[in-house]
Amino acid sequence: MVFAKQLLSTSLLLSSSLWDFAQALDNELPNKFVNLRFNKKYGDHYDTASTDSRKPKLELVKRDGSDYEEVELTNQQSFYSVEVDVGTPSQRVTVLLDTGSSDFWVMGSDNPYCSDDTSTTGIDCSEFGTFDSSSSSTFHNNGTAFNIHYGDGSFALGTWGTDTVSIDDITLDALSLAVANSSNSSMGVIGLGLAGLETTYSSSHAVKSGQTYQYANFPLALKNAGIVAANAYSLYLNDPEETTGNILFGAVDHSLYSGQLYTIPLVNIYSGSGFKNAVEFDVTLNGIGIVDSSGSATTVSTTPIIALLDSGTTLTYFPTQYVSLLAAQLGAQYSSSNGYYTISCDAMQDTTTKLVFDFGGFHINATLADFVVQSGTSTCFLSIIPQNSSSAILGDTFLNNAYVVYDLDNLEISMAQAKWDQSSDEDIEVISSSVPSAVKAPGYSNTWSTTMSITSGGNIFTVNADASATVSNSGSSASASSSSASSGSNSRTTSTLSTSSRKSTQTSTRTSSGTSSRRSSTSTSTSSSNNKEENGSTTVMVPSISFFVLAFLSIFVAF
Repeated sequence: MVFAKQLLSTSLLLSSSLWDFAQALDNELPNKFVNLRFNKKYGDHYDTASTDSRKPKLELVKRDGSDYEEVELTNQQSFYSVEVDVGTPSQRVTVLLDTGSSDFWVMGSDNPYCSDDTSTTGIDCSEFGTFDSSSSSTFHNNGTAFNIHYGDGSFALGTWGTDTVSIDDITLDALSLAVANSSNSSMGVIGLGLAGLETTYSSSHAVKSGQTYQYANFPLALKNAGIVAANAYSLYLNDPEETTGNILFGAVDHSLYSGQLYTIPLVNIYSGSGFKNAVEFDVTLNGIGIVDSSGSATTVSTTPIIALLDSGTTLTYFPTQYVSLLAAQLGAQYSSSNGYYTISCDAMQDTTTKLVFDFGGFHINATLADFVVQSGTSTCFLSIIPQNSSSAILGDTFLNNAYVVYDLDNLEISMAQAKWDQSSDEDIEVISSSVPSAVKAPGYSNTWSTTMSITSGGNIFTVNADASATVSNSGSSASASSSSASSGSNSRTTSTLSTSSRKSTQTSTRTSSGTSSRRSSTSTSTSSSNNKEENGSTTVMVPSISFFVLAFLSIFVAF
């Protein structure tokens, strides 16, 4: 008995020591986050953009050879800017946060487009800062050419290198960046997109040269440096009336959304062109509906389509037939003179009627007023634009209403209803292997696989009881569906994809500084080497070190 008591006492002492040791090991794991507040501006170009224009503009344009003016709905751009310090000693420049591209580049001090005389083609580069690589003792030129062209005609040419970069209170040493010594843009960009969209890997220039590679761009560099535990970030655009938003790298702020975070996979729409993994933030939109002021719910359509989450444009685009069905339910009338739908101006004040977007069993709601703009005193238009495409583009009129977590590690998106009332304290939780508190959407596996004819009917307001959500604790599919996910070739091809062509040409193109316009217009099909396999419905939990220690001690004490 005495021996047993001594053994138990020794075991408890050992358990306490080992538990403290295990906790210390757990605490040494990357568990930080980076919370950046960005400034929001809207306009055609950043240097002329304003914080006051929070909705698309309606302009009167006189048609050549006519005596009347027609309405043109101008797609204003959304600009999210932050200040960064580059080099040693540091040089401060302003850059745009961009979810639609993957490269980080800054404006070189020798850019010939920079000029004090902005009345011609010159750009006042001093306003947002330039970078002189020759003045930085830590800059290393790797001799690789940087070349990116965008669908709107803007471009940046220069040289790749590495240097020290500081943002807010974090510093990254030897971060890959390009210095543009020739660009017609007003400032540089921090690309936050997927690795498959890096110009060193997927641009036509890289593929034709035969020198393609992927590198650790800014989000991945944060993870590799141990600053965050996961290559993931949360985007909160905030109330449209506010002038700032925030992006949270490596974590989720539960105070900024209401309800449940639901997870859906990214869709690899370019698998047939050789991409193994998704290269942009395309998801499946399973339907759309309307809830009127009386609470009556109507489903417009349950035809699944691809929807690009595009934080760089104010407008929302849908296939022509989808807009036609929606307009019919809203009482909007098509205007053949300008290609838009007119609607009663009472809708401008209608904050009770909701447009309901279904993403496989969970909904994001937006008020009808978010999608209505006024021309003059008596004419209003639906700012959901019909386009000759089978896919949708969800711009800020939608994304303002969503809290979006971009999980680049697992190629997933998690979303919930954004909460504009920020009266509650921050509730930040670090992302490790998966998005905390997020569950797989009931229709997680019911993803888009092929284009279908758009029809009315169905019911997005009834969720299949058998399709229960499961906690998403592990990596998921690297691609969207069995038909589009696994068909990508392992070999590189030289065909090019024009992502900018997905937007209808009847409206103005995205500007050179707009977030989404940062997608290169000459992306070529490649295959990412980091292909992930689908876990299906299996949920894998990764225990902490302390869990294993506790299990061992339980067995030891029992013995």
